[in-house]
Amino acid sequence: MRRILVFLLAVLLAASAGSVIQSLVNLQAIAALAGPVATADQLSTLWFDLRHFMPVLAAIFLPIMLLSLIAARLLIKHIPVTKAIVVFAVTAIATWTALYVINQLAPMPTLIALNRTLAGTLMLLACTGLGAIFYHYFSRSRSVA
Repeated sequence: MRRILVFLLAVLLAASAGSVIQSLVNLQAIAALAGPVATADQLSTLWFDLRHFMPVLAAIFLPIMLLSLIAARLLIKHIPVTKAIVVFAVTAIATWTALYVINQLAPMPTLIALNRTLAGTLMLLACTGLGAIFYHYFSRSRSVA
């Protein structure tokens, strides 16, 4: 039960971070076109996106993170690298692959605006990778010695 809760928190962390970054990039683009955006409008946009876009992103990230964490667990035994690096890399690669497939199937433009640039895509990969590291760290058994 604890692992399921930690997994769901990891997905929410990754999706919340992705949503906030998406909002900030969009607000930056709006400011470049129209001038400064009031702080109240920025906060309102962030809150709106957390309530409406974050659940969509969580639904996208959940299966990606589930499958990649299973794959990472299998690979950790065979790759002589720090476990966190394997977890991050496998999740990032799985996210990149899933975003590529989604973009091929979704009508233009891309489903997630942040995914339209390499920098934005890397930020999304970092969000899921860090969520996976969160899960890896907090789901481990802690024995009292």
